[in-house]
Amino acid sequence: MLSTSHEVKDLLGNDLNTAHFFVLRGRAAILRIQPVLVRLSSLCEQTGAMDYLEYFLTGPDNLKKIPYLVLVGKRSNLNVAELRAEDLKGAVLVYEYKVLGMPSRVFTTSDFNGSRAVIALPAERTKISASVGRYLMAHGAQVVMLSYAGEGNEKWSECFDGSVAGDKKRLWTTQTREVGATIVLEKTPDETLAAMGKHTRRNLRYYRRKAEAELGCKFEGDVKSVLNKAQLIELNAASTHPVSEVVLERRYRTMKELDGLFCVGVKTPDGQWMGLLGGRRHHGVSEIDWQMNRGGLEKYSVGTVIRAYLIEHEIEIGTGRLFFEGGTPHSMRNAFISEKAVDIVVAQRSLFVSLLRRLAHWSPPRNNFLLQTLVDPALRWELH
Repeated sequence: MLSTSHEVKDLLGNDLNTAHFFVLRGRAAILRIQPVLVRLSSLCEQTGAMDYLEYFLTGPDNLKKIPYLVLVGKRSNLNVAELRAEDLKGAVLVYEYKVLGMPSRVFTTSDFNGSRAVIALPAERTKISASVGRYLMAHGAQVVMLSYAGEGNEKWSECFDGSVAGDKKRLWTTQTREVGATIVLEKTPDETLAAMGKHTRRNLRYYRRKAEAELGCKFEGDVKSVLNKAQLIELNAASTHPVSEVVLERRYRTMKELDGLFCVGVKTPDGQWMGLLGGRRHHGVSEIDWQMNRGGLEKYSVGTVIRAYLIEHEIEIGTGRLFFEGGTPHSMRNAFISEKAVDIVVAQRSLFVSLLRRLAHWSPPRNNFLLQTLVDPALRWELH
């Protein structure tokens, strides 16, 4: 069932009176309309974008923020309790940062590739993002950063001006980024590898043969049903890049509990895992979330070995594309197809924003894309 009327509030807690915008706050309220969002994604040529909504809402970083879903209706008199995807122009999922447990009024879509945050037809994503950004600012936000898949080829000023009648001017900037992280899988491994560089093709074949010949390793295409927590903990402790207990627990729990999540691996004849790789599958796409490689095996390049097996395995089960969440340092990235994302950032002309940008300048953030963007000298800010 959808959110009841008392859950449909603006960011200040007041009843909404702005036509066409409806806001849901909190994970429970948002998850209740997941079927509507899945349908909307399909209508907007973004099939699968909302299939794993719970998985991303409960990610370690996102759990530290407050989620909001801004729905853009085709008319102002929608009955939220009977909402259908066909009633919507779009939907935008944003997260509000918390500082010392308190709302900061700083919002981001928290989706680097922009594929799961702004749900709208390709031709409408810029206008939807601009109008939602302005709406959030009019209802108390200090900074808003919205990222969406595609290219921003509209005239930005036309999108920004007049989104909210009588609104005061604020600072805006935009950028288009290359975010390709997808490899197209052809009918055979050889055809797929043909799109990669000679050095990459050689390594994928060489290290797999070397590991098989010298270690007797074996690929397992369904680790999810046999892997236990003790084995995962042991591999993490011995891995080249151990993760925290919180992250490890999440990987194990979601892998076991959520439909569509998968895990593959490579192990030695005595049953010791050399490496594991996990992700999600939907609509002919396998999305890679994480990989763990055992340390001390550098001469075998375990990461390359497991990817060589993965390509062959995914082709066998009918997968059409491999997507690497966050990209990959592996040389196979040179075979990624070209994909772009657009960032729209809007900020108040306020003391708070000035202090935030100064702080980011004094202590450059390593893992906060929003703050990095706020102080990026290459961006040109405009007043609208």
